Amino acid sequence: MKNNYLATIVFDPKGSDGSTDEMIPKLSEIIGSVEGEVQKVENKGSHDFAYPQRGKLSTGVYLQFEISGDTEMPTRLKEKLRLEKKVDRVLVERK
Repeated sequence: MKNNYLATIVFDPKGSDGSTDEMIPKLSEIIGSVEGEVQKVENKGSHDFAYPQRGKLSTGVYLQFEISGDTEMPTRLKEKLRLEKKVDRVLVERK
């Protein structure tokens, strides 16, 4: 049975591979690799963090993915995205 999820992914816009146009296909590919299916992608833009981490980012680009997948897919997605250097924060919630 497939469930619908809303994944909000915050990434660091700095660096050579940091543009949104390059990150959306890369993140969509990662979602596909954990057996998730991307329904819709929405760029929420760049926002300052309310509580920046010391010595780390103070701003990030927010992307929102509507995905469908099995019940274990969010866990696999978070584990895979943790290994991605550009990704700073991930929130996956059931729709």
